Amino acid sequence: MSTKPLNGKVAIVTGAGRGIGRATAERLAQEGTAVVLAARSTHELEEVAAGIQSAGGRAEVIMTDVTNRSEVRRLIDRTEVIFGRLDILVNNAGAMQPLTPVGELADDDWNRCFDVNVHGVHYCCDAALELLAAGDGGHIIMIGSGQGHSPSPGAAAYCSSKAAVSMYVRVLARELRPRGITVNEIVPGAVATELLSWTVGLPMERLHELEPALGGDRVKEPSEVADYVAFLASRSTHAGPTGQCFSLLGRDL
Repeated sequence: MSTKPLNGKVAIVTGAGRGIGRATAERLAQEGTAVVLAARSTHELEEVAAGIQSAGGRAEVIMTDVTNRSEVRRLIDRTEVIFGRLDILVNNAGAMQPLTPVGELADDDWNRCFDVNVHGVHYCCDAALELLAAGDGGHIIMIGSGQGHSPSPGAAAYCSSKAAVSMYVRVLARELRPRGITVNEIVPGAVATELLSWTVGLPMERLHELEPALGGDRVKEPSEVADYVAFLASRSTHAGPTGQCFSLLGRDL
């Protein structure tokens, strides 16, 4: 008998090709979870899947644009066909904006943040509910942001979209608790990802230079966030936490 806490479970991880999504998929697979990797680009997903499979895990690649409801529906339907169940949904796909004051913020940047961070999250949750509830219950885990809880000048679109997700977590948790589905948010803080590198205009190897401005926080590795995703996914679906925000920041939100 396997001693892996998530053995036999099935997870979908969005934005699984890089950064936190990749680390999360790899961590869940290490715990015995069959992982469905979803993102817009299959090249990165195939690389992640190959690594998981070579280590003895199970991984399936399903190219998905989370802002397209029909593609999200296909993601859930194919997961059911392949694995017959869904236990964990990790909404990790996210979009940031160039640091720009509101008077100069392009509509495309505003819309992109809401399309991915809010609409994409809703589409995934909405499509997955019945399959999550069909088993012994399930977990929905949102990768949130401290900027959804605290204002950051120059990031109105990103802050506002992540704040919307934080409230969505609390509402959805109340709706789904009777069905044995938990809904929680993880706030990672600054993480060494290509998305953060693009946003602040620093190469990956120099991201640690941000730390003096982080108010006591530090730049973390994606694997640190993945460890906490695995922890939440292993909690009881009926007695575990729900509607909560778990912060990995080194300071108050």
